[in-house]
Order: sequence, then structure tokens, then C-alpha cells
Amino acid sequence: MKQSSPVATATVVLGPFLDDVGEPWPGEVTVTSSTPRVWAATGAVVAPRPAVVPLAPDGTATVALPVTDQPGFTDGEGRALTGWTYTVVVALAGTPWARRTFALPGRLAVDGAVRVVVVPDAQRDGGRGAPDDGHESAPAVPDAQRGRASAVPVVPPRPAGADGPRGLTRRESLRAGAVALGAAAATGWAAGPAAAGTAGTGAPAAAGRSVPVLRGAVPLAQVIADDVTIGTVATPRTLTIKSSGAGGTERGPDLYDSTGRLVLEAHQPHFQGYGESVRVQLKNPRAKGMVTYQAHWPTPHYPGGDFTFRAVHPTEPVTIAWIGAHFLDNEDPSLLRNNLRHGHLNFEVPDSKGYLQTRLEIKLIDTRTGKIGTDRSAIRTNLADFEHQVGAAGEQLRIVGGDSRNKDLAFSLEHGPNQPRWVLRAAAGGARLQFRRYAPGAVHVDSPLQLDPGDGRVLVGGDEGSAAGLVVRRRDGVALTVQTLVTGGHGILVSGPAGDPTARVIEGDATGDALRRFVVQVDGTIAWGDGAAERDTLLYRRGPNQLGTDGGVFLRNSAAPPTAPAGGVLFVQDGALRYRGSAGTVTTLAAA
Repeated sequence: MKQSSPVATATVVLGPFLDDVGEPWPGEVTVTSSTPRVWAATGAVVAPRPAVVPLAPDGTATVALPVTDQPGFTDGEGRALTGWTYTVVVALAGTPWARRTFALPGRLAVDGAVRVVVVPDAQRDGGRGAPDDGHESAPAVPDAQRGRASAVPVVPPRPAGADGPRGLTRRESLRAGAVALGAAAATGWAAGPAAAGTAGTGAPAAAGRSVPVLRGAVPLAQVIADDVTIGTVATPRTLTIKSSGAGGTERGPDLYDSTGRLVLEAHQPHFQGYGESVRVQLKNPRAKGMVTYQAHWPTPHYPGGDFTFRAVHPTEPVTIAWIGAHFLDNEDPSLLRNNLRHGHLNFEVPDSKGYLQTRLEIKLIDTRTGKIGTDRSAIRTNLADFEHQVGAAGEQLRIVGGDSRNKDLAFSLEHGPNQPRWVLRAAAGGARLQFRRYAPGAVHVDSPLQLDPGDGRVLVGGDEGSAAGLVVRRRDGVALTVQTLVTGGHGILVSGPAGDPTARVIEGDATGDALRRFVVQVDGTIAWGDGAAERDTLLYRRGPNQLGTDGGVFLRNSAAPPTAPAGGVLFVQDGALRYRGSAGTVTTLAAA
């Protein structure tokens, strides 16, 4: 390690980059660190800035970089920061060839220098020499020069068609330019590349020693032909795919892909359980197999938050989403009512206290028996409002099906068809919209409100009149208004049973009355009463052109009315009954 600075650094040697005949490539490498940091001893801010280093005449580039696992750096808020990464971009003859992200542990820096090399995997695209993960295309490699990945030193290529593995040309071996240095990879001394077909002695370092390289380094996109087991039952282990913030975060210097990925290719169609890309086996009926998303709570956006159950604001990644499945209740699986809350594929996000809560679940059990498997699965929300966002495209929430099917929206007590209280149904056939009511036991009573799609009529009272009908309540103003839009149009039509002229069109009473005070029947009879006894005042059609009543007619005193153009007017004046004809003559019929 260099000791001239309090920051421990290592000299990184990249390359050499040679062509097929051993000539150095012209070009440059650009190195950028993934994150800013503060050197605690001095408070100096180390901000990432791309370092562009031209390739030397021998095809190599040398740059001194701080090692990434040393103590002394913080994130600017007093928290220790180690384990950042570097991203190197290699351009040969003006063409981007490779972009790789790597860590630089101090233990690799022997005598202050480390060589970063790549062992390309020509198998990952069927031996065609695929471009690197940085999405740039590399010049094509002739078929005779393609082969398996190999660590340096490089052996000469075998002729095309020869049996056994082939060696690589220098360009094949070095075309990707860099490799991610894994923390668990072995290190050692190895010779550097030499001329094609010769054994090299390595590039000399300052002390005359060979520069150490990473031996056994695993190239990105390596092909592993056998099953791989990580860890044991007694000692579980974690597979971590590293990523870098250098390629697009708000602190990153560039916009490119620096995300580590697990890519699963699939060609197998579904058949007897085949076709899965990820298989999670729940070894215990209470086990949970969850996909977990973790993040730092963003303090600039949520200062303080509402984490009353935590001593301090979280500084380590906190789970913000769970997606997965499980079966039995974790605490007491012996109780059916507990298990019925589970047995689902569920989606969970935190509540205001940071606790994960199920928000959407798809039941994989029968919600009455708790047994796995159901012909009609329940999809439920929990602690959630379901919102259908409508935008400029006019998106719709639809219930669809053939015209021979009823399409129901049910308001029920529990899952299943046996507990409805109300059902909004678009009925099969004519698609009449019905608001159906049910008694306990899923017994349909009637449909008190219906809309006919043929003529648009609204039907109130049920098919057989079993519903109570329409009640209109108001505080002020008009309770019911009917506007006819054509001459001679009808406002209200009441049809009574055939042969029954007593069917009522209108009734009226006052609160507390024993009987209706006012009734209009379908035959035109109008009846009045006092609300305490039967109605005793009637006005009705007595015969053709005759109006009758069973009692008397009271006329108030009035002045002589104007002359009628035809017929005459009967009136009372000063207590006398008088008649005025169309000629204007007033005749006294009875004195006062």
C-alpha cells in the first residue's frame, strides 16, 4: 500500500489490449467511483468524477485508486462508508468495447499494484463472441478464433474443427477489458499476457516483481454446466449479485446500466409442472416463501417519519414490500379460524408504523374448510381502498361475459354464493339491470328496482309487486317533478287491475291519521275525510256529462262573475242563489 497519503490506494493496471497479431490497441479507459464520500480525518469531500486514462503504447492503462474496503470514509452524516465500487469503461480505437463494475479490496494490492483482467465467456452466445453487458457491440470475431474463456496466460488458438477445447486469441481474451473482482475470489501471482503462442513472465511492477492478477476470476455471464448448491442445511448461505449506483442514481455521473441481474431464460412450455423459472419450495406448512424489497427510508422526504416503536430512524435497509405465499397460521395453526386468514398468495406493504400489512391476497384455500384447492378463489383486499384510475384513454372497470350469462356485482357477508344481501345484476338475455334483494340463506326475494334496456323504463316494486314501492322524502321544495316534452304527453300513468275501479292513483294523509284523508281512484272518484273516520265527501262521474256528489255543495258569497261566452255561471251573492247566462242577465233562483 502507498503510505504517502492517509488514504490507502492501489495502482490498478488495465490491459494490455492487443489485436490478433499482437499489436497494442489505441484507446482509453474511463474510471468512475460509485458514490461520493468524506474522508473523516480532514473533512475532505471525495466526489466521483470520471478519470480518463489513455492507453499507453503497450496497450495498458495505469491509474491509482483508493481501495474500497478501508476505514476512514463516511457518508457525510457520520456513518462509516466502505464497499463502494468502480466502473471502468473501455474504448478501443474509438469504439466502446466494455463496461464493468468492480470492487478494489486492499488485500488484493500486493506491493501497491493489481491487474484487472477479464476472462470472456464465448459460450454465453453459442461461441459467437457476444458483446459485453454494457450494451455496446464489439467487432465480430472470426469463427476460427472463438472458444472458451481462459485465464491468462493465453494459449494459441486451435484450428477450426479440431477436437477438444480451443484456446483464445489475445483479442478474445482481452476484448471485454475488465472483470468484477469478487470479495470471495482467490488471489495469487500469475504471469501476464505475452506474445501469441508464448508463455509470459508478467508485466514488471516498480519493484521488479510481477503484477498480481486475480486468479480464478469468474467472468460475468459464465456458463455453469452442473447444478449449483449454495450453502448446506446446517450452514445456509446467501447469493448476492452486486450492483453499482454509478449508472444512473442522482449521484451518478452517467446514465448507463450498472444493475446486477439474475437472468432466467425459458423455452419450455408448461407441461406437468415444467416451465417454471423460479421454484420456491415451502418445506414447512407454516413457512413463508417471500420476494422481499428493501430500501433505506428516505429521510429527506420523510423527516422523522412516524417510527415511534424504533429508537432511531432506520439506517440499514428496511423491508418495504413482501410478495409471496404461505399456508398455515404462524402462531396457532390448530385453529381453523386462524388458518382461514392465511392460505394465500399475498402482497404486503408497511403501515404508518413500518409494520408489513397484507393489502391484496389471492386465496389458495377453500375459505370455509381451509383445505388447499378451490374451484372459485377469493381475491381480497385488506386495509386498502381499491381505486380504478381513469385517464385520458377513458379506461373502464368492466364485468364481461356472454349474453347467456348473468353478470353480478354482489354485496355479501362472506365469500361464496351463499351469503348475498344485495346483487346488482345485468340479467341474461335482455340484459335488464336488476337490483335484487335476498333473505338469509341466499333466498331471492324480489328485484324492487329494475331498468329496462329496451325502452329505458324504470320499474319499481318488483316483478310481482312484492316490494314496498317508491318512497320519496323531502325537507323543502318539490319532491317529484315530471316534465313532458311533447304536446299531449303524459306525466303519470296508473293502471289498476281489470274490473277494479277503486284502485287508487293518489292518496294523502297527515302524520298520525288513522285513515287516508284524500284519495283519487282510477275511475276518477275523489274522496275526502277527516282522517279519523271513513271518507264521507265524494265527487264522481254520475253519468254521461254529469258530475255527482253524495252530499251538498257549498258556495261562498261572491260578486257577479263576468258573462260567460257560452252556457252560464251559478253563484251566491249576498246569500241569494243566482244564475248569470251568456246574455249577461242575472236571475235570482233563491232569495237569501
